[in-house]
Amino acid sequence: MEKTLIYLGGATLIAYLALALIRPGVAADGLESSLEMLLQSTPWIVVSMFTAGLISELVDPALVARLFGAESGILGIFIAAVLGAFGTGSRWAMYPLAAGLLAANATPGAVFAFMTSWQLVSVTRLPAELPFLGMRFTVYRTVISILMAFIGGMLFDIVWAKFPPRN
Repeated sequence: MEKTLIYLGGATLIAYLALALIRPGVAADGLESSLEMLLQSTPWIVVSMFTAGLISELVDPALVARLFGAESGILGIFIAAVLGAFGTGSRWAMYPLAAGLLAANATPGAVFAFMTSWQLVSVTRLPAELPFLGMRFTVYRTVISILMAFIGGMLFDIVWAKFPPRN
């Protein structure tokens, strides 16, 4: 992870330097925009990290392993896909939560299903969708999205087992 961060940071720095020589105004505007985004997102990132740390201490890893671990099988992936639809946090909250689930021995497929369902469904967006797309479309899209997250989670576990990470 550190090498990737160093490479991306180096590439970004080189891009800024090159752009500063070619189009200094664009480089300055990009830097200003980046700093504004940093200032806007920093409080969210800090609060989310503290929340994720607290959750990781409050949630029993044995419960996570039982619900979403290897022993839970496809039922664990399905439960994760359904629960992901109820995720209401921002990416700054959900990604640390997903990392916490992995650290508590949830299968990668269950975490994939949780994250995918959160991205595709999120029940907090459904009231905004209903007036524009109607009940039938919203229900079909929600059910199919959860099924896609579930199937994707099963496929993810298969691929993960076939090509395990190299440490």
